[in-house]
Amino acid sequence: MVFINILDKWLPWLAAVIACGTVSCALAAAPLTVVTEEFAPYSYVERGEVSGYSTEVVRAALGRAGIDYEIQIYPWARALQMATARPNVLIYSIVRTPQRENQFHWIATIAPRNVYLYKLAARQDIQTHTLADLKPYRIAANRGDVVEEQLHQLGLTADLSAKDVFSLQKLVAGRVDLMVATELSINNLCLRANVSCALLERGMQMPEISGYYVAASLGTPAATVQRLRQAFTQLHNSDAMRHIADKYGIQPLK
Repeated sequence: MVFINILDKWLPWLAAVIACGTVSCALAAAPLTVVTEEFAPYSYVERGEVSGYSTEVVRAALGRAGIDYEIQIYPWARALQMATARPNVLIYSIVRTPQRENQFHWIATIAPRNVYLYKLAARQDIQTHTLADLKPYRIAANRGDVVEEQLHQLGLTADLSAKDVFSLQKLVAGRVDLMVATELSINNLCLRANVSCALLERGMQMPEISGYYVAASLGTPAATVQRLRQAFTQLHNSDAMRHIADKYGIQPLK
């Protein structure tokens, strides 16, 4: 009787393997855990649902790929840890760097990235025109974010928080001198933190690294990675990507 129960449990899986031809193909159908951070307008929670530009792009591609998934928002450091340690994890919007190159299967770029330094407009004592000018200042960054990595590489002081909104609150309170954000994200941060963006002043642009990407954990089956890449290629070649970008005021990919 026990043997029959075991057969009942495993026969569907064995049938899937036989139909597909390989074990790896059967594993490719496993649902994906999709992770990101609170980063409006790219990803945010609205009426209990994860939404935003990047989220809509990812949902559209996963729909084309026919892959089951669940999207969750976490502090960036936790999302990054999950994507580097677990199989079948997809992460977005992640910046591609040489340090991260071998840590993921890079699927596709989904948005350009242009970030700037922001300060309180009243802080006329802060004048920054070159990277060398940043040396004396405390600059807010998300823990685990590429900004933290970049600041350390430049020999600058990073003041770490779990979320961008905490960095903005530190800036307004005078606990940090500068923070890094995109023009779109700073407007959304001000809304969430109930801070007037008129209090802020945009400064110099940070050196470019790459655009925002979608990446899969190394433990993700090759068949799944291939299906995802094909789906994103199809999406990029359609009008759907441009329509989503227009909806959120995002500069479309070239």
